[in-house]
Amino acid sequence: MQRKVSRRVSVLGLIAGVALTAAALAADTTSNGNGVTLVNGSNHHIYAYTRYGDGSCEGKPKSQTASIEAGQSVTIDSGGSSVCFCLQVPERRTCASGWSEIKAGGTRHLQ
Repeated sequence: MQRKVSRRVSVLGLIAGVALTAAALAADTTSNGNGVTLVNGSNHHIYAYTRYGDGSCEGKPKSQTASIEAGQSVTIDSGGSSVCFCLQVPERRTCASGWSEIKAGGTRHLQ
């Protein structure tokens, strides 16, 4: 009898653990404003040169180059700040085609 109760408690504990794990994973995938997602909707590979942190696009202190395969996406963890991106290699923090800014938690589809 005690073995059946112990088994039931173990199974219930396992089910509760799975449910909590699933809830935590769902919370991690929702947009909480801590990053920006770039989606490559084209048929070719894209490099996106990004800047994030406080300030204007040229003055943002952090940078990252995102390599995005066709049909894939990448998330820039900007810590809650907006992200500026350029599809050309910036020269001295200046983007020849102009910086595009995405608010924190946003998604931009690139072609």
